[in-house]
Amino acid sequence: MPVRGERGATLRRGRTLVRSERQQKPEPMIKKEKRKLTPWVIYSRIISFWAPGVLLTKLGKMPDPGMQQAWREKIALVSLIVLVCAAVVYLTIFLTMTFCPQSAAKTQYRVFHYNDTTSGPSVIGILGGAFSTENATWTTRLDFTPVPGQDLTPYFNVPVPPSCQSSKLAGLRAPTQNVCGDNNGNGGCPLGDKDTAIQKNHLVSMDGRPVGYDWSDVQSGFFVLNGYVLNLSPYLITVGKKQKPGDILDEAIFGAANAGLVDATLLFQRTSQMKAAAQCLIDRYAAGVLAKDTPGCFAVNLFNYVALVVIGGIVLTRFFMAVIFQYVLSWQLVRRPPRSKVRPLSYNAAAPWTGKKPQTGGAVANLGKGDEDEL
Repeated sequence: MPVRGERGATLRRGRTLVRSERQQKPEPMIKKEKRKLTPWVIYSRIISFWAPGVLLTKLGKMPDPGMQQAWREKIALVSLIVLVCAAVVYLTIFLTMTFCPQSAAKTQYRVFHYNDTTSGPSVIGILGGAFSTENATWTTRLDFTPVPGQDLTPYFNVPVPPSCQSSKLAGLRAPTQNVCGDNNGNGGCPLGDKDTAIQKNHLVSMDGRPVGYDWSDVQSGFFVLNGYVLNLSPYLITVGKKQKPGDILDEAIFGAANAGLVDATLLFQRTSQMKAAAQCLIDRYAAGVLAKDTPGCFAVNLFNYVALVVIGGIVLTRFFMAVIFQYVLSWQLVRRPPRSKVRPLSYNAAAPWTGKKPQTGGAVANLGKGDEDEL
């Protein structure tokens, strides 16, 4: 009777591979490595600060730090997508409203151009509107001959418009400043009340046509705001060209009128108070409209054309790539390869993620060794 454990006592091969010390541990598919503190990792942790690791472990069932970091990076990616979408919405909808308001985007074919003697020399401007003086009977003679389209608003007593009486403009000087004093550079307002003077002097409105200024016509004391040309000369002369300390509206007016800043639209887009002040200045000091596109409108149009070219190029590129793939490349991917390039499957090959050759020599060598558990 064969002795248990004696080599050669039986023809059965010993079970040598069941011993744990002789088995080889399988290579892990994913190796755990500590992530370095790259800018992307730091951003993902900052954007997901509201979800601490304890919360992710208990409620999110993500005990592994790698799983938590992967979740945080997903949140970071979603935040970037939201920012990009918000930028696209702003550029598509609000860019034009900010840099090229509706008033500036209107067509200019109806304007009466300033200093245009061919269209009609007997034209003046009052609050930006063109009025014919062909049949005028001046009750008060002017000591000069108006240039066609010249702004005569400072010669009329214009009441303060309701937009300048808003509570948002409290404490600002320009909205309610009296510009009909003797020190306004015109000896007061010699033509009297605006509405009454227009009727008495038989000034005829030219069907609501505005006076159009070219960039070269915007002189000192004038500046462009939301597509309107404003004449702040009476106000600047009345206050002695001295800025009121702490008055943000005065700061913008003096900076635009005296510092050579022709288009001051951006200065009045900072706060809601400045936007309200912009409407007030337009209602009270308008001299006409800009007969050409403002820099803001030009920039918006340029951006729209560039965006159209880029987006159209991307769409056309994807279309032609799809056509080429469908009719040129796809049939080559599904055809059978030649027999010379077909490789037989190898069951002894190592897994692609290990990067190591299979080690079977030790296991094969152990198959010939005895085992105390032989039957």
